[in-house]
Amino acid sequence: MRKRIILCVVLWAVGCSPPSDTIRTRMQAALPLFEAQSPPDASTDARAKEVRQQLAQAQWDAAQATLESWWGQDSDGEAAFLLGWLHHQQKRYALALPWVERALAAGPTYPKAGQVFFLLGRCLQETGDLQGAREAYTADGVLFPDGGDSPFRLALLDFEEGRLDDCEERLTAALERFSAPRDKAKVLAHRADLHLARDDPAAARLSLEQCVSLFPHYEAFYKLSQICARLGDEAAASAARELHLLWRERARGGEDN
Repeated sequence: MRKRIILCVVLWAVGCSPPSDTIRTRMQAALPLFEAQSPPDASTDARAKEVRQQLAQAQWDAAQATLESWWGQDSDGEAAFLLGWLHHQQKRYALALPWVERALAAGPTYPKAGQVFFLLGRCLQETGDLQGAREAYTADGVLFPDGGDSPFRLALLDFEEGRLDDCEERLTAALERFSAPRDKAKVLAHRADLHLARDDPAAARLSLEQCVSLFPHYEAFYKLSQICARLGDEAAASAARELHLLWRERARGGEDN
């Protein structure tokens, strides 16, 4: 009986072993190839132009049908990458993951292939494999050392794990590297969360004020209203609440159109 229990425990452990161990091994093996070889500037397959137009117009079903047919005929890395991206854009990360893995295995054989590591990181993060996501974002940082995306995503992982000093360092790097106001604003919004985790609402308020000056998102105004109220500045809190409602309605109006 005891042996049977031990066997069951072993089988359970095997069944529950992290599936990303193999993914991480593949990432480590693939990265040198992506470092050594540049992907092509343009696709060699005529289907790529059609499907990219479909994706740009959010014609998800049509694009998926085209891509699945393309993959079924040729097992092409670009088809796999675009299928992964398609599912990722619809927040279907578990469906995206196997396609992104296939795109990784294809190597730098299609345009923008280096982005596969970041895409893999997003899928792993959203499906709960934070260590795998960390390694994927780190690989992305190797390929794109001047980019802000990988330090920003690593900062979010640091925050979840309570590594606040590392989080701050990476948010600073992301803020320096991003150029678009919207990207800078999202970094500042998360910097406010970091300040709150350190019980510094005054610094959080400053970060959010900088955030909404760059990109007036309604969620940031709501956070700002709460912090101003916490600090006893009811006039600023009321003004932020009004702007929260204003920008929320504008956002909803955009969704309806």
